[in-house]
Amino acid sequence: MSFHSTAHLPKIQNVTLRPAIAADADWAVPLLFATGPALFCYVFASPSEQAIDVLQRAFVRPQHAFSYEYTQVVEVQNQPVGLMLSYPGSLKRQADEKVQQIMVGILPLRKLPKILVNLADLTRIKQDVAPQEYYILGVSILPEFRNQGLGSYLLNQAEIQSRLYDCSSLCLDVAYTNTGAKALFERIGYRIICSKTTSRFEQLTRSGGIHRMIKNLT
Repeated sequence: MSFHSTAHLPKIQNVTLRPAIAADADWAVPLLFATGPALFCYVFASPSEQAIDVLQRAFVRPQHAFSYEYTQVVEVQNQPVGLMLSYPGSLKRQADEKVQQIMVGILPLRKLPKILVNLADLTRIKQDVAPQEYYILGVSILPEFRNQGLGSYLLNQAEIQSRLYDCSSLCLDVAYTNTGAKALFERIGYRIICSKTTSRFEQLTRSGGIHRMIKNLT
């Protein structure tokens, strides 16, 4: 894929972008999990290793909020080094509902009551995504390739995608404790519009709470 603006060129060469495929799961899922470990553990009511396993089993399935189908892969010299999972708000409700259906088939039944309590708690924290917004669930780059402009490059691709869906803004959620990601988003024009937490979420995740950040398109 060609670059659209020299202002968003990464600092390294031979960078390409492609859609993810199910076969990317082995390397992609740990990176995706790294975008919000506490949040994934909370959603799946599982410790890290089990949460990664659940996410891996979900990632290979289409048409839901954690799927390869909504993931883009950034490569350097044809080697995957990062990813972004995102989709328009018009698809988010359907994608979230599909996740719940998939979880019923993946997670042990004994976990479902706790998962339902955690999901209900999350609805008090996370803001809805409007149909005209483009939602970024997560952006992650391998540690050895960070600070080279690849994260900003992926976020610029999200802006390009959002315009294809006639979205008027982009939005994302970031944990209070993820100060590095928050700083990156702020540098490229995102601003916090809401910050929420609950005592349950704070106690079980140790991530403080969640900022909703938004960037309006002009």
